[in-house]
Amino acid sequence: MKKNILNIRNIFLTAAIACSVFFGSCTKGFEEMNKNPMSPTGTDIGPLFNGVVSSLCWTWDEQFYLNNEIFYPESELGALTTEGWGNTSIGVDAVWNNYYLALANIHDIDRRLDEMCTTSGDNEIDDKVRAQLTVIEAYKTFKVTDMFGDIPYSEAGYIWYDTEGNRKPKYDSQESIYKTLLAELVWAREILLQSNPTTSLGNQYYSLGAYDVLYQNNYNKWAKIANSLILRHGMRMYHKDPSFADTLLQTAYNKPVIDDYYYTNGAFALWPQALGSQFGDQGWSFREHKNLRMGETVFAQMSRPTDSIDNRIFDPRVYIFFDTNNKTADYPEGAWRAFPQIRDEDTPTEGGTPYSSARDKNYGFKGPACLYSPFNFYLIRDHVFVPQIMMSPAEVYFIKAEMIAKGIVPGGLGMAVEEAIRNGIKHSYYMWLQLPIYGTDATYKYIYPELQAILDNGDLWSIADSYASQIMNEMVYLNYDFMYDEKSYLEFIYQQRWLDLFRQPNEAWSLARSTKYSEASTPTTIDHQKLVTYRLPYPQSEVTYNYDNYNEQVRKMSYGDTKETKVWWMEN
Repeated sequence: MKKNILNIRNIFLTAAIACSVFFGSCTKGFEEMNKNPMSPTGTDIGPLFNGVVSSLCWTWDEQFYLNNEIFYPESELGALTTEGWGNTSIGVDAVWNNYYLALANIHDIDRRLDEMCTTSGDNEIDDKVRAQLTVIEAYKTFKVTDMFGDIPYSEAGYIWYDTEGNRKPKYDSQESIYKTLLAELVWAREILLQSNPTTSLGNQYYSLGAYDVLYQNNYNKWAKIANSLILRHGMRMYHKDPSFADTLLQTAYNKPVIDDYYYTNGAFALWPQALGSQFGDQGWSFREHKNLRMGETVFAQMSRPTDSIDNRIFDPRVYIFFDTNNKTADYPEGAWRAFPQIRDEDTPTEGGTPYSSARDKNYGFKGPACLYSPFNFYLIRDHVFVPQIMMSPAEVYFIKAEMIAKGIVPGGLGMAVEEAIRNGIKHSYYMWLQLPIYGTDATYKYIYPELQAILDNGDLWSIADSYASQIMNEMVYLNYDFMYDEKSYLEFIYQQRWLDLFRQPNEAWSLARSTKYSEASTPTTIDHQKLVTYRLPYPQSEVTYNYDNYNEQVRKMSYGDTKETKVWWMEN
């Protein structure tokens, strides 16, 4: 449907329900894959679409300066041994440039689709591809507005029109962006769920063909992603406008969602093996950054203190997320040691080389000065199997559990919410246990004896089912502190969702921000003292090239263009 006819950015969700190229850090892999025949260097719609897909990859600097330096420590999924970098602006530039280059390509595709509609005389002929494009645009735009708040959107990305307005776009409010994107996703979901192969005029829908490298034109899978994003972001803004979100969420709750997890292309994720690509930049970001370790907060959610120095680990995801410290005579496999979330004068100096490529040939050697548990080397070093996750089936279950607990959908506290939580935990294990079970590159893969004993005792499904029950027992049924009230359930839901977001630190940071001032919040052992960045500052390029609009925007912000200004959905 032609964009100017659909005009969906100017309608509200109620009407929508009633109507029911090169810039990623993994582009080398995509280019290799695209030679046969999917090349984002081409100028047709298919290659342009594939270029937009390649932009989903994290950039090097995003991982280094934002994920590792801000999102992990502030969400408390990790801990920093030292905070010596501080070059946030480099990461900001990477995210901003990646997004607006992609947005320009998205609008170029829109323009070409409009021309196709005009030429064919059929305003529906492009609907399927337009809907697929809408899903990618929504994911990327939600990601950026969640980081920055208000951003240029409705006038941005039209670089082929050399006008003042397109070169210097105004800022849109985060509220308007959220409601626009949610409305567009509703439209996209319904289009993608339609099974009719032809338009109302009898024409075959235009297809990307071999250029849909993610899901091979499986429109049902694309619809599931659209609906899952509606649940994620509809819940994030729910408290700001319940009357807007209620019908949206209740409808989405009963629509298809992401439910596949298998490494052949499950979840909403970039699987290198399925794409025939390689993602290697996370290894660089950890190797050069050096300072991330397992923190006290995350370890406290997966283990319990004992009478000895060693905790009792009850959640085997520890063995997938982290490594032991450097081995000693007393601990030939190393020991599980958590770094304090906040250092004090008694905290030993941490060092070692746990992320060095030298471990390729000697996995167990992390350097004598590595006193605390680093992130798992295989998880951050492998570039042929470990996926970049954008949304998992487990997260969808946890979001649905939150909806039940808050009374947005029927079910109430008790069996219904517990079953949703249990399914979330089980699907988290389905996802994460695949890495040691099916991971293909033995160079970087090491399975700890404790985990190997678990894997030897069953298959993926039986192990996941068993440990989902064990987590429920540990946290609920055998936990005398669990009160079976809304607060207790929500804290449990946020804990498990937060853990499943381990390799989506930007989403964990958003979850921590969105719950910080609620009665129930994400896990913390320091009363969220590290959570001080409520948004990222705009890049310097906005001051230089879009000053008037930037200046007008800054005047609206409670604390100006600083990290203290809350994004819209964080405001009371």
